[in-house]
Amino acid sequence: MSEIRCPNCGTSFQFGDGTGITTQLREGIHYLVPETIRNENHGSSPCVTSRLEALKSAGINVDALQGLMQANNSIIVNLFKDDDPIIEELSKGGFIRNPELFRRWITAQTFRLLKDPAGWTTAVRKHYDIKYVFKQCRRELVLLMKLYNKSPNDIRFNFFTLYDLKRIFSDLVDYANTRSFRNSTKDEVKDKIMHASNFAGLLDVINSYRFKFRRDATKHLPREWLNCFKGAGAYYTLQNIIRTHGLILPDCSDMNESLNMVEKWFKEITDYEPCHRRWDIMLSLLTNAVKQKNFELQY
Repeated sequence: MSEIRCPNCGTSFQFGDGTGITTQLREGIHYLVPETIRNENHGSSPCVTSRLEALKSAGINVDALQGLMQANNSIIVNLFKDDDPIIEELSKGGFIRNPELFRRWITAQTFRLLKDPAGWTTAVRKHYDIKYVFKQCRRELVLLMKLYNKSPNDIRFNFFTLYDLKRIFSDLVDYANTRSFRNSTKDEVKDKIMHASNFAGLLDVINSYRFKFRRDATKHLPREWLNCFKGAGAYYTLQNIIRTHGLILPDCSDMNESLNMVEKWFKEITDYEPCHRRWDIMLSLLTNAVKQKNFELQY
């Protein structure tokens, strides 16, 4: 005979004696687990003890962890406070910022492009097409619109700026099929794009049309997109390989000096208006450092 309990309501019942269920559960959803593996019993199990011993042998202080793992359920408090900011954001349906995802994505793309013997720009045109540019820029627009309300001074706004995104989408209009814009002419669509005053307004314009691109336009990548892509890719990749792969930039003595060099060039570039930002300088800093130091990029 086995005993089963619901950890939600605490109701227990038995089965296996030929008479069926001996206790009726209350109406609702129940998560049934055998009584022998209730969380209260985990603290004294050999499994927990062996895990703690393994951590100790690795040199990890497990004093606090041991108390938590061996505690009774009744004294384990909710790990999230009532005023926890993450829970508050979720309850409001807000945007939870996670910049690490973008950094990993853009760094992975840059690694691949730098390893291509044809050169960065040629590799970009080989790996990406205009449909990809549209999808990526639209995703970036959605994210920046949400991020602006949460963290308007985030460093990410320095790469794909509102000015750049308007120019990119305006260029994309030229390569879209006329039927994408229904009763509007391409000039009218461009005018709406360029007069958008913020990220939300630009997204409204883009969402009001269904962009379909000509087959012969796949390699015509907007100049502003190439520039922004260079900037974001070079900056985050430099940060990555200096901090985690040990690259020391030429004429620098250590990691901190290398990072300061990157920030110096970043500051000089972003002191200009978006239309005059030369992100190819940041890319040159990356490519020259990799070449001079014979640095092998690792995925």
